[in-house]
Amino acid sequence: MKATVDQRGGGHDLVLQGVSICPGIGIARVHVVDPKFSVAPAELVPEQVGAEQERYTAAVETTVRGLREHVATAHGDVTPETKAIMDVHEAVLNDESFHDRVRQSIATNHKNAEWCLWQEANALISQFATMRDSYFRARGEDVRDMAHNLLGALTAGKSMADRRTEKGWGFASRHLHSSDAMLAHRSESAGFASESHALVSHAAILLKGFGIPSVGGLKGLVDTLWEGDRLIVDGTDGVVIVRPAPETLEKYRSRMRAAGPLEKAEPARCSAVDGTEIVIKANIENPEQVPLMHVHGLNGIGLFRTEFLILEDGQIPSEEAQLSAYRSVIKGAEGQPVIVRTFDIGGDKFMGLSSECTGMNPSLGVRGIRRHLVERPDELRTQVRAILRAATGANVGILIPMVTTVEDIIAAKQHVDAVRNELSDAGVAFSLETRLGAMIETPSAAALTAEILAEVDFVSVGTNDLLQYFMAADRDNESVIQYQDPTSPAFLWLMEHIIRQATKAGRDANVTICGEVATDARVLPHLLRMGYRSFSVPPVAAAAFRVVCAGLATEKDKGGASE
Repeated sequence: MKATVDQRGGGHDLVLQGVSICPGIGIARVHVVDPKFSVAPAELVPEQVGAEQERYTAAVETTVRGLREHVATAHGDVTPETKAIMDVHEAVLNDESFHDRVRQSIATNHKNAEWCLWQEANALISQFATMRDSYFRARGEDVRDMAHNLLGALTAGKSMADRRTEKGWGFASRHLHSSDAMLAHRSESAGFASESHALVSHAAILLKGFGIPSVGGLKGLVDTLWEGDRLIVDGTDGVVIVRPAPETLEKYRSRMRAAGPLEKAEPARCSAVDGTEIVIKANIENPEQVPLMHVHGLNGIGLFRTEFLILEDGQIPSEEAQLSAYRSVIKGAEGQPVIVRTFDIGGDKFMGLSSECTGMNPSLGVRGIRRHLVERPDELRTQVRAILRAATGANVGILIPMVTTVEDIIAAKQHVDAVRNELSDAGVAFSLETRLGAMIETPSAAALTAEILAEVDFVSVGTNDLLQYFMAADRDNESVIQYQDPTSPAFLWLMEHIIRQATKAGRDANVTICGEVATDARVLPHLLRMGYRSFSVPPVAAAAFRVVCAGLATEKDKGGASE
């Protein structure tokens, strides 16, 4: 990403294009949060080694204590997901094997604790950086965060809880650290801008959960800034503007005024220019996002990605913990339909617990329903138990990811039926009306749309993975990004094949598109003319989606592919 000077409108804005982490607009003076520490080596005589090791141990204790205080002082409204992430950071800090290596380095090299810590941390960060999977690469940010906090305790005797900044300022950083995200939340930060590309890091998850407008991937950001510079963080368009001109400031302030406060709304009508009704639902990642469904007037939750509930150390939540989360989402939906997707672990969702069964190519290995059928049926049954119990009296669907064959569906249904029988025998209340659905996100599932629909109540077309698999182009590999084109005639043919098969079976009303393609203004006209009428989108994309639909007719796409 390149910094560019934008002289539109006579201004001298420094415009940096990055990648959106959390939508929204923030305007504020900026605080550069990356601490700078001296980690130069200092020689020790043998008699000093013991005292230096003790100094390091004391710094670890200070940092662990500070982390707990940091969470406790975050306005008292830390979510369970946030608490789980910070618990993982505490576990990292309590990793005695790492601390033993630092203490051993002090003894072996006769160097100061700061230098030995930084050497060990950099070695571990380098190991993460070489890993293929973006999830594990992002874990390097957690190690760097730990090292920075330990260095703070070593050099100044301060923990992260002692850090302060003025309320309402913007934050800028080279790296994405969870402690900085927590500090931004505690300081009621107006926005967060970072050079880091670790967009699946803990910090990125926290920023989304806190609703702080955020942008990552901003090359050269920190070197362009002076402390106190005015900054515009446009998390909607993934843009940051440094030292904006007066007219640019007014433009963004007008956008903020026009947006107004977020208030609950009734489901808003969406229709094409010829009056055809379009159903729009919400994609969410955690229970705290349910209010966004109401704010943006959406017709229920079309996709609840439950992977977010998995603790970052790879621990699947207990049945009772899941039950609480699902009940929260269902209650928050207030009678609107809720589609809960079972854990889609593997591939780009490479949680630590999946490492033993993904193979050399995680995206083509044991992921989604394959994991549950091949490796861990107990996980599926526990999750289904929790969903069925939570769904009593509600309109809920269970969605099975990474379906490849009809046999996948049949096997999954057998597990669901077994769970229903177990609950019935135990006298536990559960829903008898919960529907079962399948993701169409592999070419083989697309080819078998009619056969799969014969086994389930509904299907959701996951265009993100479907495009990747159909075009044989890794969606995380920038070298083949040109093949990730949803306007490709071949991909449009596949999308038309799916809805055509559903229509022939009389089941087109049971098909929803839930991938990012649904919000692509280049593709949406084709999808509507093919016959798609139900979409599930990120809530922040709903307004733009309605605008595009309102200008389109739904007659047969004359330019589309045909069989």
